Amino acid sequence: MKKKMNYRTTVHITGQWMKLGFRCSLPQGTDGSDIRVQAVFRKRSSERLMAMDVRIEDSDIGKQVIADADILLPYVFTVPPRHTVSVNFVFWQGAESVVLSDQPFPVQKELFARQDLVQARKPARFALLTLGLPALLARYHFQKGLTGREATKKAHDYVYSRSGYGYSPRQRNTDYFADYYRRLVSGKHKPETGRILFLSERPLDPEGNLGLVMERLGREEDLELETFIHMETVDRLSRKQLRECAEKCARAKVIVLEDFYPQIHALRKSPDTQLVQLWHACGAFKTFGLTRAGKPDCVPQTSMNHRNYDLASVSGEKIRGIYAEAFGIPASKVKALGVPRTDLFFDRERMDRIREELYGRYPEAEGKKVIIYAPTFRGAGNKEAYFPEDAFSPEAFLQKMPEDCLLVLKHHPFVKKQTSVGPDLADRLIIPEEGQSLNELMLFADLLITDYSSCVFEAALLSLPMIFYAFDQEEYTRERDFYFNYDHFVPGPVVHDFEEMTDLAAGMISNPGEAGRERIDRFREDYLDALDGHSTERIADQILAMVRGKSRV
Repeated sequence: MKKKMNYRTTVHITGQWMKLGFRCSLPQGTDGSDIRVQAVFRKRSSERLMAMDVRIEDSDIGKQVIADADILLPYVFTVPPRHTVSVNFVFWQGAESVVLSDQPFPVQKELFARQDLVQARKPARFALLTLGLPALLARYHFQKGLTGREATKKAHDYVYSRSGYGYSPRQRNTDYFADYYRRLVSGKHKPETGRILFLSERPLDPEGNLGLVMERLGREEDLELETFIHMETVDRLSRKQLRECAEKCARAKVIVLEDFYPQIHALRKSPDTQLVQLWHACGAFKTFGLTRAGKPDCVPQTSMNHRNYDLASVSGEKIRGIYAEAFGIPASKVKALGVPRTDLFFDRERMDRIREELYGRYPEAEGKKVIIYAPTFRGAGNKEAYFPEDAFSPEAFLQKMPEDCLLVLKHHPFVKKQTSVGPDLADRLIIPEEGQSLNELMLFADLLITDYSSCVFEAALLSLPMIFYAFDQEEYTRERDFYFNYDHFVPGPVVHDFEEMTDLAAGMISNPGEAGRERIDRFREDYLDALDGHSTERIADQILAMVRGKSRV
């Protein structure tokens, strides 16, 4: 939606960097915590939406919205523009956004120029830089004041940028994969009409996005479906596996992903191959992808991660701009086609059948009121994931609950250490077996307690009452941040204290009612309006048109 509003822009360009500023009066009816601003760089055939840092400041004329961004111009676009670029803004208040296009300003195309991304390898220079590596590390550590980890990364980036070689197994394997692919597509390997490749570092789940779309497309007789599904990350793949993956990518007319697949973004993809991202999550909750580019311990603005998608499917129309920002692609390539794995929640017979299977697997839940506690993990990622045990005591929690209550404790799959409990809780506590789907567990639940987990979206589809136990909200927000104000966004009460949470849960499970239903309905309208039980079919139809050469996104 386009709208006029009074705002002021400041622009300072130094070398390759633009310092961009946006100023406007704080709209009435908000404290500013639900406001986001995006800068939109637009060239003739493309656009890039980039997040800006927002704060609210007092002034003589009232509270002001201040948004700033430091932008590395040569990496705004994957292909430098041939014409002048115009810049405007998108102003967000909660899930509502307005395009401010009445005051665009031009930026000369020359400022976006950069060197070729595929640089020549220089082994002699790499050898010399390696000899000087101790001095380089010492310089970054002692003179620049960086930590050992920061100095190591800085030194690696310096060596790689000047020689084309690095010390990281991940970088070496990624370069080998990209070089092999480049040789294939410049030779006799051409994408074949009807050939689709499914890529993932996750196990193939028949009820997941990739599995459902693959099953649907498998019914088409004129298609050739291939997979390259390995749980090893790129640094652990053998050269033979890397060549196999590159060959399959070179032959594919369409490549389908369901998550971040790092080495695919190192490719200069054949223009005859299209890349589809189904993404594993609904909605837009925690910031991810290129929204976080340039922040500490995140990818730099030079990153090409996500930026070669031709189509990304999302759960709702209003969040297309969020995913365009996170993936660094034009909003026109983000379509609200839905999320295949949510089709389950619109199939009454299937849900009833799964419920019966769950009661067969967990007979102690029969006739009980079921509460699920499903927090997300803490830590930097899979290898460092944990959950602080002292934040939740199953024994203390169940003491406050009615006798007919049963607790399901479902940690994130990344968390390997499970909560230890005594044998006296055996008939009131379920710790599901590894691989048990949380989506399925929610089908026999009466209440969900979570924190920052994306299961909130599936729970909303089921109209399941929710409590948000955010005992470390300030710290988590500082480290991960959210697209929207957390307290306004979540469709249920937010509590920070264990005792307060248990009291609230006891009240809600004892006296279920319609309280909070309106908030859940509004949440669904804002973030899940493309989910109707037909997501798999819509996405499959789009891929069929692409693979048969009838459509380009």
